[in-house]
Formats: sequence, C-alpha cells, structure tokens
Amino acid sequence: MAPSLALGASPKATLGSVAPDFSVLTFDHEVAKLSDMKGDVVVLNYWATWCGPCRAELPAMDRVMQESASRGLRIYAVLSDSNWDRRAVQRVADKLSFPVGRKLIGKGYGTIDKAVPTSFVIDRKGVIRHAKAGSFTYESFSRLVNPLLAEPRPVEVA
Repeated sequence: MAPSLALGASPKATLGSVAPDFSVLTFDHEVAKLSDMKGDVVVLNYWATWCGPCRAELPAMDRVMQESASRGLRIYAVLSDSNWDRRAVQRVADKLSFPVGRKLIGKGYGTIDKAVPTSFVIDRKGVIRHAKAGSFTYESFSRLVNPLLAEPRPVEVA
C-alpha cells in the first residue's frame, strides 16, 4: 500500500512518500505534469550550467534514457540556477534526448541542502524511491532505474 499524506499536511518530496504533483515548464514551451505520467518512472534532476558534476552526469542519464525510453522512463533536467545563459543551456539541451526544464511548478521539490545535482526518482506507483544530492554515473543510474522499470505498471482501478 502506498503511503498517504495526513489531512492538511504540506506535500514534501521525501524518500518513501507519495510524490507531490508538479508541472515542469520546458525550454521548448511544453508543460509536463506528473499526473499525466502515471505508471512511468519519472526522474527530476536539478542541475546548473556552472556545475561540472551536473554536466558530466547528464550524458550518462541520457544514455540510460535512450536505452529505456520505450520502457516508460521520463527524465526532466530542471535548471536550478537563476542567472543562466540561454546559449549555455541550449548547448547542453541539444545533446540530450530528454527535456530541459526552466521552471518546476509545485511544492515539495528543489535542491537538497542547496546542492546540485539533486535528483528525485519516482516509481511507477508514484512513490519517491530516491531523493538525494550527488551525481550519478551511467552505472549508478542504471542500477537505480532498471529495477524500477522492471516493475509492472499499476492496474488502474475505476
């Protein structure tokens, strides 16, 4: 049984909790809503253009994305710095097969301890399975998401 929020509780994106709903506004002017991604494994990755570990992990995450997109993996790289250079963002975005977000709308998410990269991984049931600051390698990201992608999609109950 999935965890639930207490009545009146403020949603917070914490390990083991139900993921609070959000929308990501991408640089391509698309809006992606968590509520439209039910049954998928969703990754929110906060990064910054000046962050070396961020720029190193995004291609590793992209490699996993290219291998797993048909299995229901969604990744959104959400820009965390407020003074970003459009050209620097575009150079990174052009190399990725997943969207770069300019803004996340929703409560409970953000960088952890003001550190980038920070990632949140939400399983097919909508539960946060990873909420941590620190960068991924291809191997560590694969080890985290592949078992989640192997889980069956939840059956919708009418």
